Amino acid sequence: MIKVFEDFDIALVGHYQSVLESQDIPTFMKNQFGTSGAGELPFVEVIPQLWVLNESDVDRARALINELGQPDKGKLSQAWTCAECGTPQEAAFTHCWKCSAARPEDA
Repeated sequence: MIKVFEDFDIALVGHYQSVLESQDIPTFMKNQFGTSGAGELPFVEVIPQLWVLNESDVDRARALINELGQPDKGKLSQAWTCAECGTPQEAAFTHCWKCSAARPEDA
């Protein structure tokens, strides 16, 4: 196993895990529940980590993660309205929960 990503944002780690798994790259998430120990344990022991099981998949996994890039956390903290159906959306959604339209870049 080789670690390819880590972040305190477990949702981001989980998102990258889903993307890699959808590309047939077997993964393992370490410290999925580790943040409950934050403060008691060193942060390096509790930060969620994404590991790739097969060494042959590491380069492809890192390329996919780099391609996705880090989300703009400021943008993701604002609610938005779907341009397709007009449904109000919570900040965390990247797609409309009603019609599945993608969040506009300027939202």
